[in-house]
Amino acid sequence: MTTRTHIQKMFILCLALTLALLSGTLSATEKKTIFYNVTTEEVWPAGMALGQANMALKNGYKVVIFLNVRGVFLASTSFKTDSFGGSGKSLQDMLRSAMDGGAKVVICPMCMKKAGMTMDDVIKGIVKGGPDVMKAMTADDTAVISY
Repeated sequence: MTTRTHIQKMFILCLALTLALLSGTLSATEKKTIFYNVTTEEVWPAGMALGQANMALKNGYKVVIFLNVRGVFLASTSFKTDSFGGSGKSLQDMLRSAMDGGAKVVICPMCMKKAGMTMDDVIKGIVKGGPDVMKAMTADDTAVISY
C-alpha cells in the first residue's frame, strides 16, 4: 500500500532530478542566449527582467533584451522611474548595467513610434529591431522569458 508520505517523497525526488537535469541543460558554458521580452515600464516586472538579465550575464549567458509595447519607455533618456527594490537603481541604470555587461538591447520601432519616441530619445547603444528579432527569439539555443 502506498502512503501519502511515500508519494510525497517520490514527488520531491522527481522534482529534484528534474531540476538537476534542467540546470545541466541550461548550462551557461553551452553559450545559451536568454531573450528577455520586456513589454512594460512598470518598476516591479521590468526590474525583475533587468535584474535577471544582469544576473544571467554574470553567469556567462548571452543576453538580448527586447523592449516593446510600453517597455520602450525604459530606453528613454527622459523617462523617470522609482528605484527597483532595495537596489537603489533606476530601470535605466539597470538597463545600462546590462549593456555594459554585454547585453544587446533591441527596441521595437513601431512601438517606439506609437510612444512618440525617436532613436534620438533613447539611451545610446540600443539598436532598432527588425525582422532579425523573430529569428533571434526562435533560435534553437535561445530561451525566451517575457515580462
